[in-house]
Amino acid sequence: MKTLILIVAVLAAAPAHPWACYQGDPQHTGRSAFAVGDSFWTDWTFNAGGSISGSAVINDQGRVLFGARDVHLYCLNPDGSVAWEADLESLGTSIYFSTPALDDAGNVYITTNRKLVKVDSTGSVLWAYPEHRSWSISHSPVIGAGGRIYFANYADSIFAIRPDGTLDWARDLGGDCNSTPAIGPDGRVYVATTRGEGSWKLWAFEAAGATAWSFDLAAQADFSSPTVGPDTTVYVGAGRYLYAVRPDGSLRRRDSLPAVIQSSPAIADDSTLYVTAGSYLYRLSTESGVCWRKYLGGANNSAPAVDAAGRVFVGTANSDGPAILAVAPDSTVLCSVPTVGLIWASPAIGADGRLFVGSMNGIFYALAGTGLGVEDPVVPGHLPFFSVAPNPTPGRLRLIGSADIERLAIRVFDASGRQVRYHRAGRELDLTGLPVGVYLLEARGPEGRTRSRVVLR
Repeated sequence: MKTLILIVAVLAAAPAHPWACYQGDPQHTGRSAFAVGDSFWTDWTFNAGGSISGSAVINDQGRVLFGARDVHLYCLNPDGSVAWEADLESLGTSIYFSTPALDDAGNVYITTNRKLVKVDSTGSVLWAYPEHRSWSISHSPVIGAGGRIYFANYADSIFAIRPDGTLDWARDLGGDCNSTPAIGPDGRVYVATTRGEGSWKLWAFEAAGATAWSFDLAAQADFSSPTVGPDTTVYVGAGRYLYAVRPDGSLRRRDSLPAVIQSSPAIADDSTLYVTAGSYLYRLSTESGVCWRKYLGGANNSAPAVDAAGRVFVGTANSDGPAILAVAPDSTVLCSVPTVGLIWASPAIGADGRLFVGSMNGIFYALAGTGLGVEDPVVPGHLPFFSVAPNPTPGRLRLIGSADIERLAIRVFDASGRQVRYHRAGRELDLTGLPVGVYLLEARGPEGRTRSRVVLR
């Protein structure tokens, strides 16, 4: 008799969290190691107490965190139930475009429109900076080497804050800032300016605060945060121009688009970028410029997210019918899920292949795809198809399928890849006692491979 193995796994990205900050990583690439699939659908929704214009993050437990304009930080379990909710109303009057940033210990950093706030993994506020005054802040923090938290205020400065809430350094940018800093592979910090007096600039700072260089922009970088490529080329939108600036601060290329860029570019690979500008999504070659554009409608702020298969996911602010789209690398629209409310935020991709994004009418969406977090969810062969019930499950579940399911051996792994449970055979599987999360079930054998997904709540 052939032996098959059923692996139940929570897949983890190389970083501590599958989507740890704005656009997924400190470089803001918008690229995920996990696959959503060609189609997706609404898994669940959650009604927040205010509009959601900032993006979400996903921690190593599969929990989803985001801020809303009711000045609350929400932490939701994988099944959409509330894990905790932090009331930050005493620390600001809104949360505008701020996306949380997660450190390796699970602490959360987010900016209200007045302060940078640190919240622990249970929802308790640990500190706020500055302590005795308030600033105007629009966008997100990012975490760099040594746990420094970088953010910019709307006035004219960038700040580096230590994990204990004290100031490490601050630098004058000479103009307003309406975006989040990015951190390169070399630890340098990049930030661009908008409005204000004087010229618009892209700045590069060493991690310790020394100015590496500044580059003059022809227009303001409004809502467009820098993105850093694998070769440390820095990409940023300023007005209608998409700039590529070399690590030494010299211009590599500048592409002109028909509309103003008010989102961050995403990096699909070494040679491909995606960015929204006005009513269109653009694909650009890093060497030759625009390859194609796809009409979205509206004036869009949603930065694209790219899954492991190169599919592009973006929300639209089309008042005639806002939606979340999946677009293939050849510009084919693979799937479109309508939303109630404009999408200003950017999608986040979880380790289970789900998409998460909030809308301006306060509805937060979890969308499940066919990719299950990995490519090729079904490998050709004769392995029997299976599913599980109940799903979601409080712990005990049953494998549903042909009689061959009886001979499956089951291994259970946690998010770090550590085996935590083993079941030799049979239809009954018990996950009781494991942390809540989204688990992948994989049946693998000589006949092929197939997967299913289960939510433990």
